[in-house]
Amino acid sequence: MGDKKIYVIAKVFDKQGCLAYQFKTINEARCLPGVLEALRADGVQIVILDSPEIYAEYEPYHYVNDLKEFIDEVSKLNRAA
Repeated sequence: MGDKKIYVIAKVFDKQGCLAYQFKTINEARCLPGVLEALRADGVQIVILDSPEIYAEYEPYHYVNDLKEFIDEVSKLNRAA
């Protein structure tokens, strides 16, 4: 992906903080949002960002390093929403 960093975040509306994952490859960035959108429950927002630090409304960010962990955590958010 070169120097460009791309993140996906998942947030429950009206709750502080979000879950964030930095894509490791461009293929992850292309495929994951559609998968997450298909799994997303009402009340959970999925957003793609390139500079999370400029979006204070999503803070605090809880970063995960593993794609599987991110998907598992999003499914927990779905149950909480």
